[in-house]
Amino acid sequence: MTPRSVKLTPREQAILKLLLSAQSNKSIADELGISEQSVKNRLTRLYRKFGVHSRLQLMYRFTKEIA
Repeated sequence: MTPRSVKLTPREQAILKLLLSAQSNKSIADELGISEQSVKNRLTRLYRKFGVHSRLQLMYRFTKEIA
């Protein structure tokens, strides 16, 4: 599964964009006006959608795709 083939909600897209710019969960939450727990929940969904188990694996998946 490639990153381009996965359907994301607008919120997931926003979280992913901030994650890829190396923002912490707290920074992402502050930027989007949501709780840190909401960020964690969305990240868990993103990990499932992309078949990874960590933010590092998710970031690697995207950097590999655009390299």
